[in-house]
Amino acid sequence: QKPVLITGSKSCADFLQHHCPVLVQEYYPTVWCFTSRAHTLLCSVLYLFPLQKPVLITGNILPTPDGGEIHLEWLDHHGNDCHDNRTCPIVVILPGLSGNSASHYAIRLAKGATKKCYRGVVFNHRGSNGVKLKSNRLYCAADSEDFQLVVSHIKKLYPDAPLMAVGCSMGGMILFNYLAKHGENCGLVAAMVVGMPWEANKTGDSLQQPLNRLVFNKNLVRQLRRDLRFRYCDDHVFISFSTKSSTVKDFDDRFTIKLFGFDSVRHYYTTASACYKINRVKIPLLSLNSADDVFAPFDSIPTEDIKKNPNISLVVTSHGGHVGFGDWLSPTRESFLDKLYQQYIDAVFKYGEKELKGTHLKK
Repeated sequence: QKPVLITGSKSCADFLQHHCPVLVQEYYPTVWCFTSRAHTLLCSVLYLFPLQKPVLITGNILPTPDGGEIHLEWLDHHGNDCHDNRTCPIVVILPGLSGNSASHYAIRLAKGATKKCYRGVVFNHRGSNGVKLKSNRLYCAADSEDFQLVVSHIKKLYPDAPLMAVGCSMGGMILFNYLAKHGENCGLVAAMVVGMPWEANKTGDSLQQPLNRLVFNKNLVRQLRRDLRFRYCDDHVFISFSTKSSTVKDFDDRFTIKLFGFDSVRHYYTTASACYKINRVKIPLLSLNSADDVFAPFDSIPTEDIKKNPNISLVVTSHGGHVGFGDWLSPTRESFLDKLYQQYIDAVFKYGEKELKGTHLKK
């Protein structure tokens, strides 16, 4: 089936359909990934084989005001003379929960940026990718302060370079919250979110279902417990209590809400949810979701509210799993996500300022 494009802006619809031909073509998901869960798991594994992790030419540590550290990894358009170094467009990639620059989608997105002669940079959350925590602060979906530091840092390094951001899963929630908080002054020309849960309470309920709990929930919380045990540097009694969590929701109840001052898990999830802040997004934002994604159930996507904000466009495929979007017979070939992402960032950097009428596209 063709992807469904939902937007309240004719200029955005025309822009996307003209510059992103993948949106007007039939999408054939990997036929032997029979279910959403299979699609998600197999794509995450098989995508890594043909890729190999690219050599990121630069990695830099960004200190935070509380004594913590943020690790950025850069992939330049090495060997391409498409842009002046000072003005080369930049795409920042925000991984999801327990994700980092070694995640299959982060590698693909960084390489996709360089394929178009742009510069890609992966924002590794605190304590991820093997980096030891230097403060007692981690990250959560409702908190965008670290990303604000990253944007400010990049704008100081390259003040003349246009900047975009792409967030996957929970990284999309962080990005959306950043956009909602800063509006037109966010420092980005446009953004994209992939597999972003729109209502985190419904995501939590979905992950509590028996099969999802077995396939996804336990694995995620296992990674969170591991990261906490080996990288957290504060109260050991608190850590011992938190590492007994059996689900992500349990982990958030024992650890996240206490660290960030929320009254309850519901309070945290509601605060983090994008669906309550749709009217606050003031720059072009493209969201890619799959109707069969257990992390972002289709009935949690506020399609009618999205139509009311001319800056937001939503693309929904019938299949694709969670940040999977494998293509046809082989999920190792260029995916639907790869194609749409590359076409979108290329279109925004080349034509967005001129053609995205009715949106607030600014450098």
